[in-house]
Amino acid sequence: MAVGEESADQESISEFIKKNGIHTFKIGAVDLDGLWRGKRISSEYFLNGVWRDGTFLCNILFGWDLQDEPITELAYTGAHTGFPDINLRPDLSTLSVVPWEPGTASVICDVFERDGQSLDLSPRNVLKSVADRSKALGYQPIAAYEFEFYLFQGTARQLAGRGWRDLETLSEGHHTYSVYRDTGTEFIIGEVRRQLAEYGISIEASNSEHGPGQFEVNIHYSDAVKAADNAMLFKHTVKELAARHGLTASFMAKVNPAWAGSSGHMHQSLLSPDGTPAFANPSDPGRLSDVGNGYLAGLVEHAADLTAIYLPNINSYKRTSAGDWAPTGVSWGLDNRTVAIRSIPGSGGSARIENRIAGADANPYLVIAASLAAGLDGIEQGISLPPAVEGDGYTLPPTRSNLLPTTLSSAIDQFEASVFARKAFGDRFVDHYADLRRWEVKKFASAVTEWEIARYLEHI
Repeated sequence: MAVGEESADQESISEFIKKNGIHTFKIGAVDLDGLWRGKRISSEYFLNGVWRDGTFLCNILFGWDLQDEPITELAYTGAHTGFPDINLRPDLSTLSVVPWEPGTASVICDVFERDGQSLDLSPRNVLKSVADRSKALGYQPIAAYEFEFYLFQGTARQLAGRGWRDLETLSEGHHTYSVYRDTGTEFIIGEVRRQLAEYGISIEASNSEHGPGQFEVNIHYSDAVKAADNAMLFKHTVKELAARHGLTASFMAKVNPAWAGSSGHMHQSLLSPDGTPAFANPSDPGRLSDVGNGYLAGLVEHAADLTAIYLPNINSYKRTSAGDWAPTGVSWGLDNRTVAIRSIPGSGGSARIENRIAGADANPYLVIAASLAAGLDGIEQGISLPPAVEGDGYTLPPTRSNLLPTTLSSAIDQFEASVFARKAFGDRFVDHYADLRRWEVKKFASAVTEWEIARYLEHI
């Protein structure tokens, strides 16, 4: 990051361009599926005003699905509105040189309507709003992501040409944490770590995971908005670097029923007004502070209502249906990886809470925003923390109070009916997000799958 938001002017932007030999800027905003969408523009165009005033593109950005198919009957946008422009305005605190693209810089944009109003459907704006509420209560929100993902041999075009069948993973077999086996994939995973470090994103560690060709990477913690920026840019970077090696990276929640799912575990904590860790408990390091336990209680209380954010796709529920290192119900425990919400107490800054519900396919801005809103509500409302789960959380007998929605359709219904979700995000966001997720249900319902063909074609 070379240009600060507050100190930026045309002269400092010009100096940044000359110093780094920049000829192209990648600028974009994040849509509701978590995809970074925007434009590549010349350095001259950026310097002549885009850095300050932004650029415009169609508001279909928040009205289509991840395959660019317009979603019908949305209140926000459609033929009935004429598909007007929205303004993508660069947040210059995110300006960075892209180390693997000489002469290129990138910047993340915030989204505004043409009248200058912040767009309340933009995931980054949603997170900023919740983070501002946290700061108003005296707490600085801190977060960090750890992602699991798969790497496949072949470019996306090659895999699509085969109908996404006969996928060949980068490595074979199960070799979790194998230092020896990781040497064979260091050409890409090591490059990811090094390039991201130059990009300004600190990676703490990487390792092979349980599935063939599956990897996990841990991103260093930062304030909530930057943590979401880092998570989004991490996913984008992995895909770009993989493509340069003729590989395809996927953060899909469940690629193969026989393989481990890919999680997007999110760690979170708060800093008190004096800068000390609010979840730390020096007098009793075996449990979180009262603030931490209140926050934890909110996460547990609202987990089911927010599942449509944590598990946003049809495929997301394939990951959580089998208890394969993914939660199947609403539960919490002390340093327990079989539960939905993992409490990690301590006497210092390492005290934190891990949300283990979300998959790698979820939008990190919305996952952090939802978790933060739920945790703050737990503190404000004094929500009581239920008993911790000891031992195997997968063996808990199901009750009405400890069930997560098991399908996207039921998750949408619960999210849309949630009084808390509407209080946290506003009616317009809840209704719009629910409409987008229902579109996924509709598209899946109309698909004829290979399972159906194999099961019914001959015998019926």
